[in-house]
Amino acid sequence: MMGSFEFNPAQIESFMFVLFRVGAILMFMPVLGSGLIPARIRIAFALMFSLAIYPLVQHHGYPQVDSLLGLSAYMFIEIMVGFSIAYAVRLIFTAVQVAGTVVDFQMGFGVVNVIDPQTNSQVSITAQFQNILAILLFLALDAHHIIIYAVVESFSAIDPLSYAFTSLSVEYLLRLFTGTFATAAKIAAPLMAILFFLSVGLGLVARTVPQMNVFIIGFPLQIAVGLMMTAFSMAFFTQIVSREIEFLPERMLSLMNTF
Repeated sequence: MMGSFEFNPAQIESFMFVLFRVGAILMFMPVLGSGLIPARIRIAFALMFSLAIYPLVQHHGYPQVDSLLGLSAYMFIEIMVGFSIAYAVRLIFTAVQVAGTVVDFQMGFGVVNVIDPQTNSQVSITAQFQNILAILLFLALDAHHIIIYAVVESFSAIDPLSYAFTSLSVEYLLRLFTGTFATAAKIAAPLMAILFFLSVGLGLVARTVPQMNVFIIGFPLQIAVGLMMTAFSMAFFTQIVSREIEFLPERMLSLMNTF
C-alpha cells in the first residue's frame, strides 16, 4: 500500500503518465484552460488533480520503458489522448462563436471585434456575448464534473499499451468538427432568417420607392432587429447549448472507444 507522498521509481513513472494526460486536458479545456488563469495555477491544479485521481487509476497497466525515446513516445500519446478529449468539449464553444460571428456579419457588426480573454483572439460582439452565456451554462449544468468523470474513465477505456490512433479516430474527430457547423447553423438560424427577410423587404422598398435612401434606414434597422432577435432567441440558444452539453458524455465515450 502506497503511503502519502511515498513513490518508488515505477510509481513516479506511472504518475507521469497520469499527469501528462490530465495536464493536456486541463490546458486545452474551456474555462479551466483559459488564458485568464495564470499558467502556474493551471499547472498546480493539474498536479493536485493528478495526485487526487492517481490512487483510483494506478492499478491500470502502464508501459515499462527503459529509454528516454520510449518514454517520450508514450508521453506524447498521453498528450494526444488528453488533447482529443478536450477538443470534443471545446467544439461546443467553437460552434457558439461561429454562430455569433455569422449573425454579426449579417447585422453589420462584421468589423466590430473585441478581444476574447480566453483565447487572446478577436471575436465579434455577439459571439463573445453568447460565449459567456455558454460558459455560464457549462458551469451551471455541472459539465465540469462530466470532464472530471471522463478523465478518470479514460484510463479504463484507453490503454497506452494498445493505443492506436487509427483512421476511425480521425473520422470521428472530423465528424465532431463538421457537427460544429451544424450546431452553429441551428443557433444562428432564427436571426439569419429574420435578417434575410428584412433584407428582402428593404430591397423591395428600394425598387418601389427609389427616392428613399434604403442604406441609411436599413443599417440601423438591421442592428435594432438583430439585437431584439438576439434577446428573444435566448431561450432557444439555451436549449441548444444545454442539449449539446447533455450529449457530451456520449460523445466522449464514443471518442474513447475509437482509440
